Amino acid sequence: MKYTYLLCSVIVSVGLADFGYFASKRMGANLQLIEVRGLSEKVVKADVGDIFITISNNSENLEELYKKRTADKQKVIEFLKKNGVIAEEISNVSTETNVCKEDDKSSTLSGLITEKKRKYFEANDKLNVHLTDFDKLDKIKEDIVKLSSEGILVTYSYAYQLTNFSDIKIKMMHEASENARKNAEAFIAPHNQSIGKVAYLRQGEISIRAENETEDTSYWETKEKTSVYKKIRLVVRAGFTKSRSFLGR
Repeated sequence: MKYTYLLCSVIVSVGLADFGYFASKRMGANLQLIEVRGLSEKVVKADVGDIFITISNNSENLEELYKKRTADKQKVIEFLKKNGVIAEEISNVSTETNVCKEDDKSSTLSGLITEKKRKYFEANDKLNVHLTDFDKLDKIKEDIVKLSSEGILVTYSYAYQLTNFSDIKIKMMHEASENARKNAEAFIAPHNQSIGKVAYLRQGEISIRAENETEDTSYWETKEKTSVYKKIRLVVRAGFTKSRSFLGR
């Protein structure tokens, strides 16, 4: 299944009670300032995906541990290549070896319990697979559990990212600014007035969430990283002067 990149824009003009607000401020002698907010929302598809794979092993013998972790890592790489991943898309993140100790309790014939510390080595090898083909990433997530049948213990996490966020943000700022002007015009139109020049324009809140999340979701709970489609919301605050032909009314 091939994905079609989606970049849809929704510019929302909302009413006085919902989004914008009107305030008359004295600027100099008789100049009044109209203050509003503008909104731009987009649902955008991520353009890159990463899957982070951890291969875990432990052994009381360091030499055996080295052989097992080396063999397991090679099998994981072979698995990735069978799923269409090329060598350039695989990178080593880290290789860790820790010395661990745990209590080893045993009972004697007399009923006494003896204790000793069992020493063993624990290894974690982490790989990162960086992909632009999400079909490959989905297949890896689906099939990676099969590695357990070969005695390989793997865990994974994944994330989808926007590498062109700066370009998207610039477009959204323009759209939100246009939306702010429309809101200002809507506020004063019933009074037979019109707006003039921009007095100020400031970027406000910007948020990125999973497509189906609401603004009530806390940033700690958001599923944005694991969502292919991301909902971006950008707010600007703007101030406009009244048109000269209406000043003094």
